[in-house]
Amino acid sequence: MTIQFTNRDLALGLLYGGGGEDQFDFQSQLDAIKLVLNRNQKHDEATASKIATLSKERASANAEDSDLVDFELSENLHRSTYMDAAHSMSAVGMLAPFVESLFVSIFKILRSDQQDSIKVEDCRTIAAQHDFWNPHFMFRAGGRSTDLVKGIRQLSDSTGLEKFLPDDLEKTLSALFAYRNKMFHHGFEWPMKERKVFGERIQNEQWRSEWFEVSTTGDEPWIFYMNRSFIDHCLKTIDQVLDGVGKYSDAMGLDHTV
Repeated sequence: MTIQFTNRDLALGLLYGGGGEDQFDFQSQLDAIKLVLNRNQKHDEATASKIATLSKERASANAEDSDLVDFELSENLHRSTYMDAAHSMSAVGMLAPFVESLFVSIFKILRSDQQDSIKVEDCRTIAAQHDFWNPHFMFRAGGRSTDLVKGIRQLSDSTGLEKFLPDDLEKTLSALFAYRNKMFHHGFEWPMKERKVFGERIQNEQWRSEWFEVSTTGDEPWIFYMNRSFIDHCLKTIDQVLDGVGKYSDAMGLDHTV
């Protein structure tokens, strides 16, 4: 019986089989990430339900009980603000490193000796073969700069992988890693200047309005969160990348170990 492998199977086989001593199980990593994200979402839904119940009680409370209900509602709203930030930190703290590791592994495989059939264009100005294959660098006339998102895009263009990847990949990764950097450098509550810069960047780079939510204090931004729609979009993008790598590897006749 002939076994039919999906594009995802081909990608995972290529990544695992060609990893040498670094054989990473990306599927199991992704499964674990999804389990934690789903657990956090259930907690968020339970908190939202409790707040909705308290809001109804507040509307119907008599004068004697209203102060107590107001206090409990206020406490739950305040606590949920920081819990949402914690869950958002957890999401970006899992998704961003996963995506980074995935692309580093993809290009490491393409660089390996068994993939000599790949014809690489010279848009990255091959000054050093090792750095050429490192997606953390973007090459320009006169030198290189550290830029993971643009490095991924440039290497994808150079190898022909780009046409197999999602059209909005660069925009998605820009939003994901920009948010990761803000959260990991500044925590839940960023300096006001950083909040305003990020809010402007959402507009200037035309990231989807539903990707991020923001709590405000007065008329000023306070805490930014990854919306569940953006989390789901990142997971979908990962699936599309894996499918694309499978299609690419099949088209290039690369060695799959499934």
